[in-house]
Amino acid sequence: MYWWQSNPQWKYVKIEIAFFVVFFYFFPAFSVFEYNFIELHKAIIPEKDLVSTLFYGTSDILTSFVFYKLIQGFLFTRRFASFIAVIIIYLLLFHFYKRGLYYSVGHSSLLPESLSKESLKWYNANSRINFSIVYMCMEFLCLAALAYFIRSSKQEEQMHLLKEQQLSSELNYLKAQLHPHFFFNTINNIYSLALKQSADTAPMVAKLGDMMRYVLYEADQKKVSLAREIEFLANYVSVEKIRHPDNQTIQFDVQGITNDVYMEPLLLLPFIENAFKHGLQEETAAGFVTIIICRAEQELTLQVSNSKPPKTEVAAAKGIGLQNVIKRLDILYPGNYQLEINDEATIHHALLTLQIA
Repeated sequence: MYWWQSNPQWKYVKIEIAFFVVFFYFFPAFSVFEYNFIELHKAIIPEKDLVSTLFYGTSDILTSFVFYKLIQGFLFTRRFASFIAVIIIYLLLFHFYKRGLYYSVGHSSLLPESLSKESLKWYNANSRINFSIVYMCMEFLCLAALAYFIRSSKQEEQMHLLKEQQLSSELNYLKAQLHPHFFFNTINNIYSLALKQSADTAPMVAKLGDMMRYVLYEADQKKVSLAREIEFLANYVSVEKIRHPDNQTIQFDVQGITNDVYMEPLLLLPFIENAFKHGLQEETAAGFVTIIICRAEQELTLQVSNSKPPKTEVAAAKGIGLQNVIKRLDILYPGNYQLEINDEATIHHALLTLQIA
């Protein structure tokens, strides 16, 4: 790839080049073709007209480019008085430029005779002013429209870039909040088993180590494979199964998960964490947690249900995790997700539907 192709401004340069080519070559050539077709009934562009179009189109591009830069440099920076002054100077110089060009071409023996005769005709016919005021006004409007389009596109692109950077910073901040929240819960899990001197402590520490590596390294990526994220959640649920007694039912079902789909990491974890935190507390003797994750086409559904003691209000106990994930959903999936939370007397339901690519 060449350096100019990697330059983000290159696309605007291509637009400008296309404009000048169309305006100074295509339109004049088409005008000649139209005249010959309608008036002379000939679908051709005579050679002398083609040579004239190419020659004067090239000479006009040079001066119009200066005109274009003056519009960008003065008019769009609201230096109106300076713009009027430089335009007057430009028109004076343009007059002498055109007059000198007609004279030079008209007396040149190196250029085609038809071009020399045409230039002498223009030189002798325009002794006072060597350009059309109407044409210059039309050129000004077209160049101003081009400059306005380029400026607006750049501003829109910059605003989009700034918005992306702002969202990225906010997401990084939210993820940074989530890490210590997860580690805090992890340490509590290990602590509870250590107090019981459980034989499951060592394998649980190993499994939690794998999970922490995922959170620290893989979860720092913008997206991870859906299958890898589900694997992490399955490990989390298996750790929770070790912590809780057999009379508490923990169900984890997954359907339609493949490696070719990607999503933002740690987006589903807070819902599952919340279910275990409020669903299987010690006072809930025979509690349950049911987790179902299903992917169909471009839709991912997470259903989480858990029992809870009647006196516990899950909605009022939203911690960093749930507040965090709702903010992330608003940023990452605006208009592309649905979240339903039903907090009944003894059961808490959460249903999340995501439109994923």
